[in-house]
Amino acid sequence: MSRENHLVLAVVTAAPGVLLLHRPGQTPPAVLPGGRPEARESVGATAERGCLEETRVRIRAGKVIGREVVDGIATTYVAARPVVEPVPGTLAVSLHVAWYHPEQVDLVLPDLWEPVRRYVRGRS
Repeated sequence: MSRENHLVLAVVTAAPGVLLLHRPGQTPPAVLPGGRPEARESVGATAERGCLEETRVRIRAGKVIGREVVDGIATTYVAARPVVEPVPGTLAVSLHVAWYHPEQVDLVLPDLWEPVRRYVRGRS
């Protein structure tokens, strides 16, 4: 599959919740961090690089949760944890990045692929 037709998203969980990027005024209002793979880059490496570039949070990728194909775009979801655990009670990482409780994820990402939703709920 070509790089243009593949997206890798990191499902980063920690004590405060799930790491999401804010997108004020857009639909959905928040998204999972990630990106498109570079040549010969594994999905784990793509998740780690994409999350660092978009959030400045260094993560360690884990297992692949699953892969969804919609409109010719394959999205691979990768479980991940932050390299440095956030301090308990931490909410915002920056103005554009924050930890969301699983119930909040349902509100800001109502169309999140169900296997990822189940994974997030199981991590809380």
